[in-house]
Amino acid sequence: MGETPGLLDDYLRIARYHVRLALPPTAIRIRSLDARQLLARSGLRESGSYEDLLAAARAGDSRWLKQRRREVKPAVLAGLAQTLAQQDMLSEDRVDSLAIYDLIRVALGANALPSAHQGLHAQLAFAWQGPERARELLRAYRQLSESVRTDLELDLANPFAGSGPVIPWLTAFRKMLPDPPLALEHKEGVPPFDRLTVAAAVPPVEEPERISVIVTSFHPDEGLITAVRSILDQSWRNVEVIIVDDASPPEYDAVLARAVALGSRIRLVKQPVNMGTYEARNAGLDAAEGEFAAFQDSDDWSHPRRLELQVRPLLDNRRLVATTSDGLGVSDDLLITRPGVRRGRFNPSSLLFRRALVMGRIGYFDRVRKAADSEYIGRMRAVYGERAVEHVESEPLALIRLSLGSLSRSEIRPYWMHPARTAYMSAYQHWHSRIAARTAKPHRPRDGSRRPFAAPDHLLRARGEDAGRPEYDVVVVADWRFLQGAQQSGLEEIRALVARGLRVAIMQTESLRPPARRRWPLCAPLQQLVNDGRVDQILPGDENRAELVIVRHAAVLQFPDGDPCLLRARQVMIVADEAPTRSEDLDRRYSPEDCSRAATRLFGPEPVWCPQDPQVRALLRAENVELTPYDLPAVINSERWSSNREGASAGLAVVGTDLSDEGVWPRDVREAVVVYESLGRWDVRLRLPDWPRTGYQLGGPRSHLVFDAADLDLRTFVHQLDFYLHFPSPERIETFSRPALEAAAHGCVVVMPERHAAVYGDAAVYCGPGEVEATLERYQSDRELFAEQSRRARAVVAKAHHPQLFVDRIAGIVTAPHPATPVQRSVQRAAGATR
Repeated sequence: MGETPGLLDDYLRIARYHVRLALPPTAIRIRSLDARQLLARSGLRESGSYEDLLAAARAGDSRWLKQRRREVKPAVLAGLAQTLAQQDMLSEDRVDSLAIYDLIRVALGANALPSAHQGLHAQLAFAWQGPERARELLRAYRQLSESVRTDLELDLANPFAGSGPVIPWLTAFRKMLPDPPLALEHKEGVPPFDRLTVAAAVPPVEEPERISVIVTSFHPDEGLITAVRSILDQSWRNVEVIIVDDASPPEYDAVLARAVALGSRIRLVKQPVNMGTYEARNAGLDAAEGEFAAFQDSDDWSHPRRLELQVRPLLDNRRLVATTSDGLGVSDDLLITRPGVRRGRFNPSSLLFRRALVMGRIGYFDRVRKAADSEYIGRMRAVYGERAVEHVESEPLALIRLSLGSLSRSEIRPYWMHPARTAYMSAYQHWHSRIAARTAKPHRPRDGSRRPFAAPDHLLRARGEDAGRPEYDVVVVADWRFLQGAQQSGLEEIRALVARGLRVAIMQTESLRPPARRRWPLCAPLQQLVNDGRVDQILPGDENRAELVIVRHAAVLQFPDGDPCLLRARQVMIVADEAPTRSEDLDRRYSPEDCSRAATRLFGPEPVWCPQDPQVRALLRAENVELTPYDLPAVINSERWSSNREGASAGLAVVGTDLSDEGVWPRDVREAVVVYESLGRWDVRLRLPDWPRTGYQLGGPRSHLVFDAADLDLRTFVHQLDFYLHFPSPERIETFSRPALEAAAHGCVVVMPERHAAVYGDAAVYCGPGEVEATLERYQSDRELFAEQSRRARAVVAKAHHPQLFVDRIAGIVTAPHPATPVQRSVQRAAGATR
């Protein structure tokens, strides 16, 4: 794309404290190729471009970077190399990533790279360039973390990936797991993973409580034998093993027979049709007889003391309902290095729980293809409390087999998760929050009916099953994580469209304003609409059609996902809810040309732009974009908001504002709260955004009551207020403010500068910043004046922002005849010429 240096600099000014730590994870997570330009701009400033850096790295021109050492930020350039490596989207990304790391190391010295990047470079070199290159970097880098260095040295000594001796390597490998020490059986023709055993017999633990271990399989191989053998070798002897085969073809019966023949404590359950791992687990739970239930993946290996160490806390503490433990990911050859991934990590399949108690309360696993174990554990915590599920803190208690062909594990990579998994997690976490608040029931039946939360088709479909190609009237695209003005407006619009009977879906697209290191779920009100089935959530990789795609916030198109989008629209509308820039060309938020190009690539047709504000329309007229002849009608549902006000509160009147749309630009909040600094004798309340803030400090008297947006919704907030003040930063061009309109609809007296009068009319009263206190005193002291303004404002909003105005506009678009294609127009013109 054609991001200008000025736009890049303004994004960096917003990112400020998060460039080095949050920007690479965000770029990796949203799969934005254009974000590379942003990182390069931050790392090089005026001394060069991304293309210059790539050219120098590919040529090994260390002199180029050395000449710029005073201007560059090595840590940020290392983040760029990390982004290329972990996005891994272009054929040249791996080579370029390593070349940038090498360029920094040679030109600026090894210590110019932070410790984490020294480790990642060495890990990538081992994975992509081989052992010798990794050894060179281990000698060059002195600040590697102990764990990364230990793991690499262990893998370099691995005799199955090289030619070294077995005993020294095995002695070091054993230290990562508890006693008794690990050993390898002498077997020919099988990988080292399937030779795993222990060097000494583990002392048996004879107790009356039985543990039912459910092992699910599909197309089983030698791994199933390894998995079952590891359970039979457990120190906890009172174990039954239930193998549930998920409808494997008859040619796999021989492997299943071998597994059953391993011991008398083994039973086989065969599913009639393939339904996925978690429905197979449900079948195993129905067949289980033990007081406790546990699971074993069919390609993993459990340490002999795993069950003992996990069940003991449950016997010692009756308040616990379940335990979990860590696992160590390894290859068939027992290599442990995975670039950017820590060695031991939480193993969801390690779950061990009180079977009758838990199933009686929460029921079965969700019948999805993937990720239901994490949902089940989260549901337990929602019902019984966080402390009721204990994580056993010890060395890893299982070895998790990782293979390049594992579809499950390819969907989870450093900082990135398949969008279907992200959507599923957001949906079940919202349901869990309602369970914890005792507003939703936790029980899930075996047949999977009455879904209380949404699940993407990607996780529901059977293997090879085609979900079809759904068609929607409207798909609304936005960054739905945080409940700011654009999202509030989008929610009201969606509700109005659904009430009209249109088929509506949403698509999540993450914005880089500002970057966030962690993954955030969808905002709660929208997630509830999705979970209730009133709207669908579609994913960019799903094939869908829409009559109209509405991009609800233009800036989400500035650094878009670089992967293909399979949603195809007949028409695309980009809502310009904010100007491309502030006054005096400050804070370039988006380039209309870039955003139009991105919309066409993602959704098909060229977009039309629809301003939501007359000032924004005036700016867009100078841009090379097609504009609608109308501004987007703002939806304010007065029936949901209206409240009769007979006057301000007696005594200390309550004054406030919602700053959820402020705080991105460095001076926003500081300038927006100036008007409050003189309001010492009023009850002042402020609502701040719930997205990760960028380091600003809120000024003003300590008596101000400050809420996070996550603490209470806008309706609850404005219900507390007598007066709503809207005095935004003077640099803001937009006059539209959704919170101000909603406060007016709720009966507050809204006070704002005179320059907004043309837009708000009688919905507000107007004065300068220095006249605010006198204006408040006037309306507080005269109850009839207050009540009259409250009634007038409610009437204005009810008429000018009725949902029907918006619905009629959109319904007219989606039901309009399809525009003729260029070929059709040519034929029509030719036909007209012959008449």
